[in-house]
Amino acid sequence: MRPAFTLTRRVGLAGMAAALGITGCTFLGPRAERWTPPPAGASWEIAQRNTGSYGKDAHVRVTRGEGIWQGAPVITFVSSQGTTTLAAPNGHWIAVVGRDGKTLMSWDPPLGFEYPMTVGKSWVSPFRMTLGASGKTVAYDLACKIESHEKVTVKAGTFDAFKVVCSTSIGNEETYWTHPDMGVFIKTRLRRTDKSPFGPGTQDAELVAAPALSN
Repeated sequence: MRPAFTLTRRVGLAGMAAALGITGCTFLGPRAERWTPPPAGASWEIAQRNTGSYGKDAHVRVTRGEGIWQGAPVITFVSSQGTTTLAAPNGHWIAVVGRDGKTLMSWDPPLGFEYPMTVGKSWVSPFRMTLGASGKTVAYDLACKIESHEKVTVKAGTFDAFKVVCSTSIGNEETYWTHPDMGVFIKTRLRRTDKSPFGPGTQDAELVAAPALSN
């Protein structure tokens, strides 16, 4: 009976060790509890290489501000191209407006990643995107997976970032390298297929200058 007891005990301890090992890896792995916005007044620069429906190549400067949208406080990202992205406090995009304040597009619910962020996490979320010019609303699903946490080198430097790969039911293929504690994308790779309501095109963008307060 003694050998049987010893074997059973070893199996039990091995199972506990395996369980603790898995739990430990999950706990110790990269994890972002929430999105942290850049400080108010901070600016950063992005270089875009565009084709097709994305238009021409661009060098964009973005400045973080604050505003009110439909009676609620929002975070604003004002682009040197003349558009302003409105975001909820958790970083999810609500709408994009033009220089004249008219809505170019909006999302219901607001568009964004799910937190906490950990490698291997995946989700599928439904959205309704309304195009301001036509008033047309497009319903689609967004499926994302956090594939890795890796070092990414761009013109602005080398950063630790979560790599998030997404696809939509309306023909978009999107990869984001995001640094939640900095509040910006380090690099993005976007592809629109023939199914996209905007038409096919590509955009590869990278951070050229990290967020910094203006002097």
